[in-house]
Amino acid sequence: MDISFEQGSQGEPRGHALLYFLSSSDPDELWASYVVVLPITVDVSKYVPPFLMSQVKDLGPRDLSAFAFPPAPERLGGRDALDRLAAARGDDVLFGGSINPADVASGMMAVNEAVQRYTEVYSRVVGIESAPEEKEEDQDEGSHGVSEVIYGLMSNTDKLNELTKLVSRLRFGVEGADSRTVSEAEQDMNLLSRHLPANHGVDQLIQAVKSTDEDSAELADLYVQRCFHLVQEDYGSLPRLEAKIRALEAKMET
Repeated sequence: MDISFEQGSQGEPRGHALLYFLSSSDPDELWASYVVVLPITVDVSKYVPPFLMSQVKDLGPRDLSAFAFPPAPERLGGRDALDRLAAARGDDVLFGGSINPADVASGMMAVNEAVQRYTEVYSRVVGIESAPEEKEEDQDEGSHGVSEVIYGLMSNTDKLNELTKLVSRLRFGVEGADSRTVSEAEQDMNLLSRHLPANHGVDQLIQAVKSTDEDSAELADLYVQRCFHLVQEDYGSLPRLEAKIRALEAKMET
């Protein structure tokens, strides 16, 4: 997805922005989240004990450089309120398009993709200073060990929040032909899948995100929605969702 700078400039991003969307059912409704890009990377595992990580939804097990909170857009008073906040805080204002506010999973994915785009703009113009790198092998082993502990302690809802972030990260890597990002995101998704029931279909989700088929993005979104329905035990909505998934899978196979 693309983001539009309505206040601020791609040439001089501030590193903090109010990101807003319009409701697909009511264009007068404005839904927003707040995006922050840190000027340096942070090794989260050094500062937060693993048993507390499940309580900090926006801090992943790997280095953190940017995040948004709330993770899905929340209703804001209106455009006047948005402009007042942006002026008082000196924020960029970003428009992310339209969303269905009732579809929390898709809202989270839209926010995560916008964070990725904004971070890309900020990094290209300003740059982010990284901490001294450890040897890659040691770093990978350490991060996987921390991830294993964190995922084991997360609630099911937190696991799905993390899965949504990883989907956006994988999609960002695929779209940018960034093989390292693709590999790391896929590894983390496979690791997380060990802590989710098999019926969540993480393998199918990975393949859908990596697919170049024009319907693959919609299929990936449906897979994520299915995960949320399963965790919320919303079994009444599952048959219709499964029918959409099967129809789209069949279409892509032909």
